[in-house]
Amino acid sequence: MKIYGNEANEVILIEIGTRIKSRRVSLSITQEELSLISGVSLRTIVDVEKGMNVSLNSLIPILRVIKVAENIDLLIPENKTNPYEIIKLGHKRKRVSNKGEKKVSNWKWGDEK
Repeated sequence: MKIYGNEANEVILIEIGTRIKSRRVSLSITQEELSLISGVSLRTIVDVEKGMNVSLNSLIPILRVIKVAENIDLLIPENKTNPYEIIKLGHKRKRVSNKGEKKVSNWKWGDEK
């Protein structure tokens, strides 16, 4: 199944688990072996493959063992800074602010019409 990004979280988690299991099986690694090599509990391996929500701290070692950790770079590519922006600002942007924008509130005291 192709992931487009608009699917429900549960659907994406199940697809990730399916892909991890498929990759593990293609490498002829058992769940127990994956657990031993990665240092992640067997229960967590089972949960990942079922599409359960696990921490990134547990997922990353699994991805390393099944040799797909380098694909994380494709998941969230490095943001290249536009050289013109550095010239204009004088530095690389570090955060975003709402400078200059005034908050508009619809709040009223209750006695206003």
